[in-house]
Amino acid sequence: MLVSPDVGTVNEWLNDLSLTQDSRYNRRYVVRLFEEANHASIVQILADMKADKLTPYQASKRFMDYLKKRAPYTRYVYRSMLFGLLVAVLGEDNVRKSVFDRLVTYETPYVSRTKKSPSPDNVRSMLSMANPLYRALIGLLACTGMRIGEALSRKTSDIEVRTDGHARIVLRASETKARKLRYVFATKEAVDWIDAYRKSVGATSEWLFPGDKNGHLRYNGVHEPIKNLFRKAGLSDAPDKSFIYSAHSLRTFADTQMGRAGLDRKWIELVIGHSNSLAASASYKDWDAIEEEWVKTCAAKMCFAEQKKEIERLQSHNGKLEALLEKLLEKLT
Repeated sequence: MLVSPDVGTVNEWLNDLSLTQDSRYNRRYVVRLFEEANHASIVQILADMKADKLTPYQASKRFMDYLKKRAPYTRYVYRSMLFGLLVAVLGEDNVRKSVFDRLVTYETPYVSRTKKSPSPDNVRSMLSMANPLYRALIGLLACTGMRIGEALSRKTSDIEVRTDGHARIVLRASETKARKLRYVFATKEAVDWIDAYRKSVGATSEWLFPGDKNGHLRYNGVHEPIKNLFRKAGLSDAPDKSFIYSAHSLRTFADTQMGRAGLDRKWIELVIGHSNSLAASASYKDWDAIEEEWVKTCAAKMCFAEQKKEIERLQSHNGKLEALLEKLLEKLT
């Protein structure tokens, strides 16, 4: 195999600074799986390819066979990442897309599960049972609509707390799925929960949700505790997995609650980060105006403690009306 001198190295591909930390982590994970599938280090695998002892397609076929028990979409994503790696380190002349597609087959990915959304009462129940970490995380997800990876990878410098206590949080283009700059807004209640969590663990890290090795918490570490809180709130996945509850359910929840609070649909889609809307609305992104409208419509209505007080007030009011009605009926009879 003749390798072009202008190709990159595995380390360069793994540590591409234009990617988010999570994306670099996923690349390392794919390389590890590739090594396991071929029973050799990545250095040895590439050396065998360059010496024509092994073809990229043979090694990739083993990789896909190794992943046969994974979900179709996971196999599809990992296969795509592997192809990118091989092209980056061997060159396009040595890894042909048409040959790769013909020899390294895969199932067509499809969405077979629905992420169901909880009700406000369900979320309040989860928050009441959560420890400081998960109260802060769930509260943040439920009012901003961020993806779980976006929330976990926030730094304290990304948050700008306003004088009234709510916060504006920046998500840079390189850190989002749509590759577009956007902002989300957190209620004062969520900001207070984050402060309480960080104080409870004495956090000094730049990461909002610090993990080990100077990094931030990752999805595989918080997935099961969030699932358990859904279960405790009475929300379990369907036996056939046709619908499930996950951190993504809180993204749908935030979308719905912003709409019920009265925020314009086009602003909701910009805040949530729907890629089509971000592209279509490129001509209008006055984030100051969107924030002002969010504060006016959502800031109070998306605070769960305030919602609870309002419900208790209405229940008390309804109770008084019922008592007056009973007295009136007694007089009439």
